[in-house]
Amino acid sequence: MKKKLFYFGVICLILVLILIIYKVKTTNHVENKNNVSLRLKWINQAQFSGFFMANSKGFYKGNNLNVKIEPGGPNISPVQMVVSGANDFGIVGADQIILARSKGIPIVAIGVIYKQTPEALISLKEKNITTPKDLIGKKIAVIYGNDEVLYNSFLSKQGIDRSKLKEVAQIPDVSQLLTNQVDVKMAYEMNDPVLLKIKGEETNVIRFRDYGVDFYADTLFTTEDMIKNHPDIVRNFVRASFEGWNYSIKNINETIDEVLKVNPNLNKEAQLGYLQASVPIITKDEKLGFSNKDIWENMQKELINQKVMTESIDIDEAFTNDFLE
Repeated sequence: MKKKLFYFGVICLILVLILIIYKVKTTNHVENKNNVSLRLKWINQAQFSGFFMANSKGFYKGNNLNVKIEPGGPNISPVQMVVSGANDFGIVGADQIILARSKGIPIVAIGVIYKQTPEALISLKEKNITTPKDLIGKKIAVIYGNDEVLYNSFLSKQGIDRSKLKEVAQIPDVSQLLTNQVDVKMAYEMNDPVLLKIKGEETNVIRFRDYGVDFYADTLFTTEDMIKNHPDIVRNFVRASFEGWNYSIKNINETIDEVLKVNPNLNKEAQLGYLQASVPIITKDEKLGFSNKDIWENMQKELINQKVMTESIDIDEAFTNDFLE
């Protein structure tokens, strides 16, 4: 009998401890929800400087947030990281948000950083490739995957048959151009031209945005659950983030110093050129973060035209400007 009472007491004690641990975990989760994280779409660099400055200048802390900024990479999916709960916020191209929602993944754009696509085709000036028609018969390094949608849209709008181009996979540096492995390379307009200029090379740049490819690029997003359950956290994060972007574009030299603190392996001149060339795209309509429904609808139409998705979604559910107002 005493043994039964002893075991019963032990079981009760274990249950009490489990209940206490559960309550502590639940309480800590609520109390610590102000600890949030952001998953970038690529490595730490000037491309994300507004977020670094929001951290450095205390804009997040001023909004009762402790923010951890984590880099992305070729094998990291920000959408997967956010949906799984590993991160609270993420950065992807706006078209990826539409595609995710078409597959039933409940993410929502809450602010657009790059108001136009920076994707372009870069070539050395000596190649004399200055118009889309000059691409025919040339060897082109292409970014396969997500950004291929933009490439296809550009070619389609210019009536260029892709079979008339010689394509290879793009390498994320400028070596393919410098060693004449390719004639043209797909890249961000503020990246490779700056790197090549540092090496003394002049370039020609064919910008997709100059030829009717009207896509938003880097876009801040979160989940529907985050918006529903923690709207104040989302609002504070968005407010502080774009305060950081506003500070970044008005204080470029200070910003680049901060970027180099975050990632000392970067080239200062290259990062300075990157941010300077990004400013016109970020500040296109002078309303940082805001996006336009017409552009979202046009992106969706292009994705359907390219058969990347088959049915349209409710585009009003894919983005919101509410947290910017």
